[in-house]
Amino acid sequence: MHIGHINLAKSFNGTGEHFVALVEALDRQGIRQHIVVRNKALAGRLSIYKGVSMGPVTGSPVLAYCLMPQVDVVHAHNEKSAQAGLLLALTRSIPFVLTRRCSIHPNGHSLLRSIYARAAAVICTTNAGAKSIAHSDSFVQLHVVNDIARAASPDIEVLANKVAAEHLRIYHRAIDTVNIPALLL
Repeated sequence: MHIGHINLAKSFNGTGEHFVALVEALDRQGIRQHIVVRNKALAGRLSIYKGVSMGPVTGSPVLAYCLMPQVDVVHAHNEKSAQAGLLLALTRSIPFVLTRRCSIHPNGHSLLRSIYARAAAVICTTNAGAKSIAHSDSFVQLHVVNDIARAASPDIEVLANKVAAEHLRIYHRAIDTVNIPALLL
């Protein structure tokens, strides 16, 4: 399996630590990954893993789309990144999974509605976040997967491996659902 990650967040905070731990755990399992990020410090931290290739640093969803090679599934780590995921789904039939960390109901903007309608799955980090989406869009495959918090467990590697296994299950399901070219839908 070859996973593409897009993370266009400006800052490298707690969610960035989760992102690093997820990439690290997937790398330990031998999963090939291609990563496009906005934050230079984050790019530096991720470039050390042997199964990870890094695209140039960019903050643009269109450039992230252009820089993503052919992969089996893309994981968009925020809604801005999901714009690139939507383009990949529409033009290259690459399924994308979106992580949503907010528990506030997504607004009704037409671009966001398209993102949620085309996402193969949405990963929420809390039950409240999943409920906020479930009320508005019953067709989205929702999954609740907690972030990997380094302070939450004395054995962070075990926790990260469990979270990575859950992500892999979601990625496999996303890949399995792609049977019809996206432009024909």
